[in-house]
Amino acid sequence: MSDAPLLQIRDLSVGFASRAGSMLSVLRNIDFRVFRGETVGLVGESGSGKSTLALAAMAYLKPGLQVTGGSVHLSDIDLLALDRQGIEALRGGRIALVPQNAGQALTPTLRIGRQIIEALALHSWRPVQEHPGRMLQLLAQVRLPQPELIAQRYPHELSGGQQQRVAIAMALAGEPEVLLLDEPTTGLDVTTQAHILDLLRSINRQTGTAMVYVSHDLGAIARVCERVVVLYAGEVVLEGSTRHVLLDPAHPYARGLLASIPRLSRQGLPAALAGRPPAPGAVQAGCAFADRCELVETDCRSRRPELVPVPGAALSRCHRAAESRRIPLDGLQDRPAQSGEPGVARALRLDAVSLSYARPTLFEQLLGRPPSVPATVDRVALE
Repeated sequence: MSDAPLLQIRDLSVGFASRAGSMLSVLRNIDFRVFRGETVGLVGESGSGKSTLALAAMAYLKPGLQVTGGSVHLSDIDLLALDRQGIEALRGGRIALVPQNAGQALTPTLRIGRQIIEALALHSWRPVQEHPGRMLQLLAQVRLPQPELIAQRYPHELSGGQQQRVAIAMALAGEPEVLLLDEPTTGLDVTTQAHILDLLRSINRQTGTAMVYVSHDLGAIARVCERVVVLYAGEVVLEGSTRHVLLDPAHPYARGLLASIPRLSRQGLPAALAGRPPAPGAVQAGCAFADRCELVETDCRSRRPELVPVPGAALSRCHRAAESRRIPLDGLQDRPAQSGEPGVARALRLDAVSLSYARPTLFEQLLGRPPSVPATVDRVALE
């Protein structure tokens, strides 16, 4: 890993103007860096600023938001200083995004191969005559079976996991140095999630592409990330190696997140974090987590904690970081689970069920043969 960060965000603040004319903060004084080939996870509750930070990393802000301070550098390029043409030349090329909902990101009226070729035309340095072959290579790289057939399909003819792989292939078309992934496994079943995460880890190792994962799924982050950044109310509250952050976090908020993870070894649902995050602009002084923290003291409400080194935990924004490590992680304690006796009555039965998006040709219909295209579901039996 290089000593110089590939992507560096310094003291970045993002906000929006209220009806009264005051500026309400969404991100506050963010320092964030990613090194070449590194995998970094951004975690936190909904509304903590994860997606806003990831999009700001490619100099994109949702309508109404504006940068109120700080800088974003890709190597030695100041992204916030570029004009529209300059930033569009980098997006999709040196820095790319895999969106949260791949199905919505794909054009429903265009075949998969055509969409990837368009991405190559916009972002790849390769000659045009190589684009069809490169398109098939990308589909194979993301482990889609029979790339020639997949290329001819429309998005609605693919499963959610296949659509996600296509979105990853499109993001890789420009051979980016940094790949931003916004909840890349949301809405997928756990088996497909595992396949997608293994795929991304393999791509990282093969290509050296740095990856930034935005996720609320700490299990996914633990599987693929080397370093974790925890956000709360628009600021970094904890940063360190995945091992330190997920096994022994030095911040009450991070410990609360871990304790709220459902466990197969426990009956019922774990207790959620009490209270809610503050609204944008509500935190003027002190610690943003003070109202929800069991260790809160007077100075927590009057003095904003700095992000400082903590032994064995990298950086923590907490006046009582050392004490917070004594908060038990109840959600991680194994307890014997009890299960009832399974019922014996058969409620549903599937016998050799096959489904395919392809229609049989007239010749296949006359001979009573199934379509030549492989079935999406092939002879499934289930009780």
